[in-house]
Amino acid sequence: MSPLRLGPNSLLEYSTRYKVLICLQCQYAIQKSALQSHLLRHKIYRDERQRLLDSIAQLELLEPDNVPLPNPDSPPIAALPIISGFRCIVAGCGNLCASEKRMRRHWSEKHGVGENSESLRRPVKLQTFFRGTKLRYFEVTPLGLGDAAGVSNFGSQMHDLDTATPIPPPHLSTPSQPFQPGINLETLTYFHHFTSSTISTLPDPDYWHTNIIPQALRSQWLMCGLLSITASHMSLLAEGLSIALVHRSRSTQFFSGFSAGWGKNMSAEIEEVEEEVKFSARRIRCIIKCTQWATSTPKVDEEDTLQSILTAIKDFVVPASSPLHPNSLQSNHNDTQKDSFTLATSILKIPPPTIPSSASPPHNNDPANLPILLSHLSTLPTRMTTVFSRPSSTHDVLSTLSAIAALIECSASSFASNSPTTIFWGMASWLTKVPERFLQMVEQGSLASMVVLAHWVVLVERAERRGCWFLKGVKEIVIEEVIGRCPVDDQGIWSLFADVRGIHN
Repeated sequence: MSPLRLGPNSLLEYSTRYKVLICLQCQYAIQKSALQSHLLRHKIYRDERQRLLDSIAQLELLEPDNVPLPNPDSPPIAALPIISGFRCIVAGCGNLCASEKRMRRHWSEKHGVGENSESLRRPVKLQTFFRGTKLRYFEVTPLGLGDAAGVSNFGSQMHDLDTATPIPPPHLSTPSQPFQPGINLETLTYFHHFTSSTISTLPDPDYWHTNIIPQALRSQWLMCGLLSITASHMSLLAEGLSIALVHRSRSTQFFSGFSAGWGKNMSAEIEEVEEEVKFSARRIRCIIKCTQWATSTPKVDEEDTLQSILTAIKDFVVPASSPLHPNSLQSNHNDTQKDSFTLATSILKIPPPTIPSSASPPHNNDPANLPILLSHLSTLPTRMTTVFSRPSSTHDVLSTLSAIAALIECSASSFASNSPTTIFWGMASWLTKVPERFLQMVEQGSLASMVVLAHWVVLVERAERRGCWFLKGVKEIVIEEVIGRCPVDDQGIWSLFADVRGIHN
């Protein structure tokens, strides 16, 4: 039976065999609890969204843990991307991993085997219905030509971007071997686009010019990172889906070359790699991760989506030598956090600013609306007190207050200028100012932390609208994660989101 298509432009596909609803643009299945927020992410509003939800309600949708998985000899599901991975061939195991790193961890934890155990695995092609915490890989057997042929012929398809119409590959797979770009018309075209266009859209373009580009010209893996970023940028600018898909696929291939170099050069034990190079690599990796969310590119070895977003953005701001970096000593981190809390809480004591009755909501991203945003944030602790029961941990209360205070400080920084770099730093620096305990609360799904995180999204959206194209979709992903962790029937909690656009019960 043919799949059932629903939504505007046939956005959704229902599999009658597996009882899942797949978003064809995002290339993964949507959980029932996330349907409403996912449709909002695609800008499907009110009446149209309700009609679509009513139609979907007539379908049988299985929970992720109950969805049957295809047999290994089954052909790929056309609506899902194919990923190169590995199967453990230890007797009675068969565990599937999308990266060598995960497979080595599996061998160590489950079989007590060291890293040099390549004979205990075989390469396979993988797919997954769901992402994030519900990710479950299954093996498939592609029909016809394998990936190697597709990759080897890719250069001829892209020989001349100006005159040729590229043919999109059948899927967006990541090659099992790291991609190594040669100096040809294709890579020169991508590099020219990076230096002439993409670089001016990135935070602190002068740093990219004076530091990262010279480093990339000396290190192929860093160059792969730059080419991956600019290929994603070109995919968003492309006219037509076929050309966009080619750029996305190329970005994935460049990323494989960057990832191989990352694994070899970013270990703490490797001292010959300069810290400045490692810091540049973290910045490149942050932008790549963001572009993958922006372009819906398949993400290999994806961990918790929300934590991945927060970690990537924080890594862009904080150099490894900083006491705020996750690998640094916690004592220095705590001292800095205490200073930040003392400074920011003084802002909380300022009376809420007077707001003109004609003022528009803060999400319009007009600096004139900063008083409105500060008013919402300064009254947020009081409003949260009326909703939440008596807290069991004073530490959690102080961490939440500190996060709100830091958000006020960062909002003022973000709205201080219309420069994309200033706006980005105002948004991203919040992650370096909140206490470590607050980030742990986010990881644990604390409702109080979800409320504060949702208000941070206002700064994320402002950055995207002011030119940070690589943040496209991050706001929607964070909101989707927040909604998924909040009880549907608790109207008190939902009232705290009233001033954040895109969050509705």
